Amino acid sequence: MRSVTVEIDSIDEARDYVENNYGPVFQKKLQSRGIKKKQSVWDNSNVLLNGRNIRQLDETVLKDGDNLDLLPRVAGG
Repeated sequence: MRSVTVEIDSIDEARDYVENNYGPVFQKKLQSRGIKKKQSVWDNSNVLLNGRNIRQLDETVLKDGDNLDLLPRVAGG
């Protein structure tokens, strides 16, 4: 398991950080599987905020000490 600690203020900032830093690696992995279409690493992950899926939360306001986890799903179908 890999872990990174960063200072961010919003979910949008978190998404940008993930896409900019890990998107290229994700694209290479997809290409190695024969998938040519560019895809989002964020959209192909289950994103958890303090253990709860952000898609199921009414509000996604970040506070000091919050943890975001990205759990990859199978991409490209």
